[in-house]
Order: sequence, then C-alpha cells, then structure tokens
Amino acid sequence: MKGPALVGPMQTIRLFVEVARCRSFSKAAAVFGISQSAASQRIGQLEKRLGVKLIDRSVRPFELTQAGELYLVGAADTLSRFDQMEREVSSMGLCADRGAGSMIEGPVRVAAIYSAGIDLLSKLRDGFVNKLPGVKVELRYLKPDQVHRAVVDQQADLGIVSFPDRFPKVVVQPLTEEAMAVVCRPDHALAGRKTVAAEELTGLDMAGFDSELPIARHLQRYLKEHAASPVISHRFDNMDTLKSAVAVTDRFAILPVRCVKREVDAGALRAVRLTPRLTRPMGVITRPGTAGLAPAPRAFLEDLLRAAGPDADPPKARAKRKPADSTR
Repeated sequence: MKGPALVGPMQTIRLFVEVARCRSFSKAAAVFGISQSAASQRIGQLEKRLGVKLIDRSVRPFELTQAGELYLVGAADTLSRFDQMEREVSSMGLCADRGAGSMIEGPVRVAAIYSAGIDLLSKLRDGFVNKLPGVKVELRYLKPDQVHRAVVDQQADLGIVSFPDRFPKVVVQPLTEEAMAVVCRPDHALAGRKTVAAEELTGLDMAGFDSELPIARHLQRYLKEHAASPVISHRFDNMDTLKSAVAVTDRFAILPVRCVKREVDAGALRAVRLTPRLTRPMGVITRPGTAGLAPAPRAFLEDLLRAAGPDADPPKARAKRKPADSTR
C-alpha cells in the first residue's frame, strides 16, 4: 500500500519522526510507500538545510545525535499540534457544509485486542454516541495480528494494540503506559505485601505468557535485567486464561493492573506493586496519514486519547475479602 506523498516540510518532519521511532530508514520508508534511498535522501536534505547532523550513521543501528534528540522532541510536538489543528478545521468545514447545528455523522470502526479494556471502550462508545447520535461505533475484539490486518486492509479505522511499534505500514499514536503488578491469590505469600522487588521473585512459581508473545519477551527482558529468575512452569496465550490459572494455583503472574481491576475489587486476586516499575505500552494504529481520517473516527480518536490517562497504582488489599461474583 502506497503511503502519502512526501511533499512539503511537514511531511519531511513526519518522515524524520517515523525514522527516529523505528530506528530504521527501511521501516519508515515502508510506512510512507517510498524507497529506503529516498527516505535517506530526504533526511539528508533536512540535515543540510539545518546545517547539523541529526542522525549518526556511523554506528549500527544508527543513533540520534544530541541535535537529533532535540529536534525529535520539537518535531513530535509540532506534528501533534498540526494534526490537532487540521482535525478541528476539518470538523468546522464539515459542519459549515451541512449548515448550522449539523452533527458529525458516519461509522467509526474500531478493532482492539481483547485486553484493551472492554468496559472502558464500551463506556467511551456509549458516551460518544450520546454526544453525537449520528455516529455509529463498531467495536471488534481480535488477536493483535488481526487488528493490524484490519487497519491495513481498511476494515477498521482505528486499531488498539499493545507494543504497537512492532507493526509495519501503520502510523502509531501512543495511548498509555499501563502499570504492571505482581498478581496472585489472596492467600499467596506475596498477597500481604505493599511492594515486591523483582529479584525477590527468584525461585517462586510463576504463570507466564507463551514465549512468542511480545509481552512474554518484554517480561523476560525485565526479569533478566533485574536478576530475577522465577520458575515458569506453565504458559498461556491469553490474559483471561492466565488470570484464571493464578486464581486457582499457588503461582503468581505479572499483569497490567487495569486488566485485573475487576478481580481485585471482587477480592478474588491481589495486585502488588512491582519495583522497579514495569509498564505495557498501548497505542492506536492507523493507516498512514492520520489527518485523512473521516471526521467521526477523528473525533472518537480525540475522546480516546483524552480518556487514556496514566494508570492508577495497584489497588490496596481489602481488609475483608469480598466473595467473587459468580455471575462473572
């Protein structure tokens, strides 16, 4: 799929941000549907115009120079403001074309991974439709690769995924960094702790994710970096099965706090703060040229970004355990 034409300074800035984010000319070039050589030439022209090197190409993988790091911060902020301005102006134009008092209308197709938060997204959808009754929001929950394919194949306007940087041919908008915690049964040895350090998990039985999943590799790196060696004897390919396993065994797991909030509130599980802090990145993926989204998907994206604030700390353990709701 061919991306937007790289014409004008704003698109060059957009290309630089994508190159810096991917740490790869070839991956960034693929997003915009151009050759690696063309992408490199455009960045070279930008450096020539600025009179300073933004990228150190003498190392592999390349690194941003000090000037490049500074330019990246300003460029990302500039693009965010520019896209926001275009969305607002486009929405004003739509209303003007339809007359005073007209409403944004049309479908919003959202594909999300199962652990993206069904409750949160359903609530957001209901509030959005109440505000704009001419809009219909379709939520579909799919596996990560299916979410990506739905966006690329134009079957979804927005995709909500974890570890979004791994997906090609899409534009990534960071959504939130979800805090992760040690999750266990209320009678587990760790359940009464306020915090647990990563190295203290060595030797303890842990339920993990299938090793090919990005979250499993993320956890493996974290544990290795902090000299933690838990015993992982069982692995699962989805969050719900993993939570169920933890609830009925003496194993713990490391999961996003938000994903276990319902079980913690019901007293079925405990979430203990993990140190050093560990997070799961969440993002929204769209086809190249986010400003080209229709008004309804753009408006929903704005609401989604506003709703996705920093995660709260792990809930405090309750003095008395509530019985789990058998209807859930």
